[in-house]
Amino acid sequence: MGGGIRMIRSGTLFALIGAAGISIQAMAVDLNRPVSPRRQLTVCMNRQMSASRTMSYNEATAVCKAQLKAKAPTLASSIQPKQASGLAK
Repeated sequence: MGGGIRMIRSGTLFALIGAAGISIQAMAVDLNRPVSPRRQLTVCMNRQMSASRTMSYNEATAVCKAQLKAKAPTLASSIQPKQASGLAK
């Protein structure tokens, strides 16, 4: 009987250690990190195909690529000019 109780306790211990490890990893996720373009495309395609069961994979790809391309800033528009200070005139 003593061995059965140890097995249950060790099983509980391993479960708690596993849960703690998963929660630490979940808290370590960087929320400020941008989502990859591939992930954005996948999410968009899933949304498009779920909304319309008649839409093909290729149609959803074309629609989502167009949407993502319209949203993506160009390199020139993403570079902000520095504000000129009043000292150098």
